[in-house]
Amino acid sequence: MRKWTRTWIMTALFSALLMLPAAADAQDLPQLFAAVKSGVQEGLEEGMDAAAAAMDEELTLSILPESAQIESGKTIRLTVSAGNPRPQAAKVVFSLQLPDRLKAAPDTQWEAVLPPAQPDAVTGELRASTTTFTREITLEPGGSSESAQISAEMSMGTRFYRAKADVRLCVPDIGVTARLDAAPEGRIEPGDCFAYEIEVINSGEAPKDVMLEMTLPEGVALQGEMDGRLRMDGGRMVGQVRAEAAMTDAAGTSPSLQVISLPLRADDGILEGDADARRLIGLALRADGEQVSAPRVEVCGPMISAKLVAQKSELEAGEDTVLSIVVVNAGLAPADMQLVCSLPEGLALKREKEEATPAEAAMLPPQDGDGAAPASAAGTQMLTYDLHIDAAREEGGSITAGTAVIEIPVTALAPQEDLRERLVGAALSWRVGDGGMQLGDAVAMRVYKPGMLGISKDEWSSIFCAAALMIMLAGCLYAAIRSEKHEEDFCCE
Repeated sequence: MRKWTRTWIMTALFSALLMLPAAADAQDLPQLFAAVKSGVQEGLEEGMDAAAAAMDEELTLSILPESAQIESGKTIRLTVSAGNPRPQAAKVVFSLQLPDRLKAAPDTQWEAVLPPAQPDAVTGELRASTTTFTREITLEPGGSSESAQISAEMSMGTRFYRAKADVRLCVPDIGVTARLDAAPEGRIEPGDCFAYEIEVINSGEAPKDVMLEMTLPEGVALQGEMDGRLRMDGGRMVGQVRAEAAMTDAAGTSPSLQVISLPLRADDGILEGDADARRLIGLALRADGEQVSAPRVEVCGPMISAKLVAQKSELEAGEDTVLSIVVVNAGLAPADMQLVCSLPEGLALKREKEEATPAEAAMLPPQDGDGAAPASAAGTQMLTYDLHIDAAREEGGSITAGTAVIEIPVTALAPQEDLRERLVGAALSWRVGDGGMQLGDAVAMRVYKPGMLGISKDEWSSIFCAAALMIMLAGCLYAAIRSEKHEEDFCCE
């Protein structure tokens, strides 16, 4: 107050001195002093009135955020401005009110002294002083995007001043999903290719770098090139995916989408050691350290059993019978098989007509094109068949195995001359695809020459012929003896 009054007094005196020469020519000295005294008094009164008016003016307060929005985990600057239009300094206290998710540094409450207003160098009018304070405000992760309000309070004694500013809290809303591609019904076979599609969706208003970690199941390998955003790290695939903020327009909000494709292949031997020819495998996926559920794949293979069944266990020489190859697939995958049946010496493939039998006609063409290898009357015959067998069916929680039957008509050949009977055995071997050969159950049959009381028909024929000759010879001898005796009796008479 004193400084301001002194300034006005000096201004008035200086003005009076400038007017002194002109006044000395026109008036007497007493009148000049009276004029100066009157001007000084008027200046003092005007200065006092202006000072009194300035004392009644209010302080001003405003806050201005650096940006109208703040992203999760990011920091923006908040500027608090206070104006003092009074001719004296003002001691004030500031306080910031922030939403719970916003944190300010270094503090939210502080004291300050606002400098007094200063007169303008030209006009002499008081110019309010302006003091600014800055605070760093950070949006903590979590929550959802929303509008919030920041307020600042300034108190001077019993007087309070408040300013507000709106700010948009923008946070990402990340969703990570994994889905299967090229795996119908979630099932594959060993050696099949399939793929996982990793989708990173951001429905929030702020971008985010999402850290992905993926571990492949045992027995599965990457097929082709890896996505450029990923790298191998100790058996895991890791990488960051940039999920941009969702786009908002008049039509609504459109989430951003990032897709990572993982082309994979199941090893051919992935089911080795699995007794039921089934295995569930799945991708281990983590996003920002959190476990993400990924659909599992069921690897299914065929589970084959094959055996040879004989219609009869004993055969007469020349008798016909049927050998049946029974194939059962209890697995949930179909199979292409090769079956080899060996007919030993003593059994011959029976061909009643040129066309193939119904069982042969239902099969894929074998090696020689007509269902079997050429038959031979002597030596072992190898019959080779190609067969496609369907997978087992799941019905109501139970499994119905796929079956196939191949019937082989054969004829028993007579044993050698010095043998009345012979034990013959037929064997079966099979393999699935390009796998190794496996042995099936073999069958044994007894082939014997027909006869009675352990004597064959040929022997009975020989015996009959020998007996007939002996009877005829005995008859001839008897007739000869009777004729000779008759002659002797006639001579005696």
